[in-house]
Amino acid sequence: MDASFTKTGSRYTLLFERPLPHSPEKVWRVLTERELMRQWFPCDVEGDWKVGEELRFTFLHGEGEGLSDDELRGEVLSVDPPRHLEFRWGNHFYQCKLTAEGDGCRLVFSDSFEDASQGARNAAGWELCLQNLDLLLEGAALTKFVMEVWRKRFEHYAKKFETQAGPQQGLPENYPEAAAESTAAGKEE
Repeated sequence: MDASFTKTGSRYTLLFERPLPHSPEKVWRVLTERELMRQWFPCDVEGDWKVGEELRFTFLHGEGEGLSDDELRGEVLSVDPPRHLEFRWGNHFYQCKLTAEGDGCRLVFSDSFEDASQGARNAAGWELCLQNLDLLLEGAALTKFVMEVWRKRFEHYAKKFETQAGPQQGLPENYPEAAAESTAAGKEE
């Protein structure tokens, strides 16, 4: 499930597309029901999935420390159950599109943002999140965020996107795993 990365105007878009052996209605529940979403999405999302409603994003393990209030707020932009969901989180815009295909459906997930250097970091993170969405739909155990797995995916995307978007930034320094690595690296020197 490799992400594509495109530029339109001043914004960059990551796009993930995958067939799922589940009905659009089942996938929609996992995309929008808070308790299910919390299991695959990187944080808890508070708010109703109604156009114009405010959303609040709360990280569960301190990953959002140092983010401004604006970066932790969003808004529902478009809802058409069980086919289309569009929302803003900070200055990122997300779309989830579901199209029925046979007994299942096709999911198209996109993240649009202005800072090209975030492409590889976001692609690696969303890839892991969407793998958990797949596992949740299958009723399987979810995978924990593992820095080594994320780093391999990040390195893959950094090489893939660098010619188009320039150097790619890794995890923010306030992210718990990044802070732990900085501390460990400092001890080794």
